[in-house]
Amino acid sequence: MTDSTTGARIDAVELLTSQHREVEQLWSQVNERGASGPDQQGELVRQIVRLLSQHDAVETRLLYPAVREVEGGDALADHSLDEHQEIRECLKEVDRADAIDPSVLSRLGECIEAVQRHVQEEEGVIFPKLRAAMSQEQLYDLGGDMAYATEKGPTHPHPTTPNNPVGAAVAGAVTGAMDRARDAIKGDR
Repeated sequence: MTDSTTGARIDAVELLTSQHREVEQLWSQVNERGASGPDQQGELVRQIVRLLSQHDAVETRLLYPAVREVEGGDALADHSLDEHQEIRECLKEVDRADAIDPSVLSRLGECIEAVQRHVQEEEGVIFPKLRAAMSQEQLYDLGGDMAYATEKGPTHPHPTTPNNPVGAAVAGAVTGAMDRARDAIKGDR
């Protein structure tokens, strides 16, 4: 992937890590209740749901097949996909609810806690293994594929998405188009 502002390429690990930080930043803003009104807070929650939904689709379709190629990768991928399923189901509850309702924000907090545990495992175990197993060029290529898939992927959680790369690709293409149409009609995102 090439960063449009600097022209530099970004690899898969850098892309995913930057997405992790973006979600953390948005969650921090949600927790600064005095700094935003209900409309802004609702928009921040919608952004978190969108980013995590896109991130989930990209990792399911592209990251975990690559992880399966590293030593011990099948177990790591299976464990991570189980965590993704849990987070998808949690996010679906938040996505359908009033984003400023305190109980919804509490549920989102539970989702974010699960995401944070998952991120620690990815950044501490999976990403180093991936860097050791792949060349820099392969990481750039994977990053480019991920950036494209992020743009075209779903913007809402879909817990019925298959946890295999082919199923995730097909489901992601269909749900991504449907989500973007729904968002356009509702004036979201």
